Amino acid sequence: MKWYNIFTKNFIKNKNYKNIDLTVIWIHGANQSSQSFNYLREKCNFKKEILVNYDSSINFDENLNLIYNNVKNSDRCFLIGHSFGGVYALHLLQKLNVIGVVSISTPFNGSRTADWAKFVVPKYQLFKDAGRRSGPIISGHKIEIGCPWVQIISTEGGVPYHEGPNDGVCTIASMEYRSADMEIFKVATTHFEVMVSPVVEKIIINSFNEANALLSS
Repeated sequence: MKWYNIFTKNFIKNKNYKNIDLTVIWIHGANQSSQSFNYLREKCNFKKEILVNYDSSINFDENLNLIYNNVKNSDRCFLIGHSFGGVYALHLLQKLNVIGVVSISTPFNGSRTADWAKFVVPKYQLFKDAGRRSGPIISGHKIEIGCPWVQIISTEGGVPYHEGPNDGVCTIASMEYRSADMEIFKVATTHFEVMVSPVVEKIIINSFNEANALLSS
């Protein structure tokens, strides 16, 4: 597992990005919108970005195609996905030229809660898409990660109806599932507080600068 302590990581502080034709694509979490990134977008201040929006009542594959059609003309991409948005980012690796990714509180092994909740609310699409045995999750396990990927794990705000330690929405175990393929940062926030965290802002800026450095090397 590639794990780094957030208090000892040396962040790149220079915010004068070269932006070598690198487009930042923001992918929000389920039942949210691109407005959830307002704080991080203001702080990061990227020059070239695309905000995508999707409807969680629509199935995963349709949304994936919708997102792709909105960003397919981007030559080289840097993806930022929150929660289930990180699952979309994983699948976009197969469709786009991705230089780097930051996922925030993404449950790469799905949700056990969704596995049983879909029988209680059978028409709720998100429970069908987010379960541990769902198509998006199972097929995602087989996707090779061939670019630098940072996964930020939120660790606070646990509730008793999820199995094991969790951030109020996703279990730590699910967020750690692809840790062998990713650089892991643990941040002491809830699933939604993480979106207004100065620490997360610095991680994103650092990751973006490192991606730009790869392009210019």
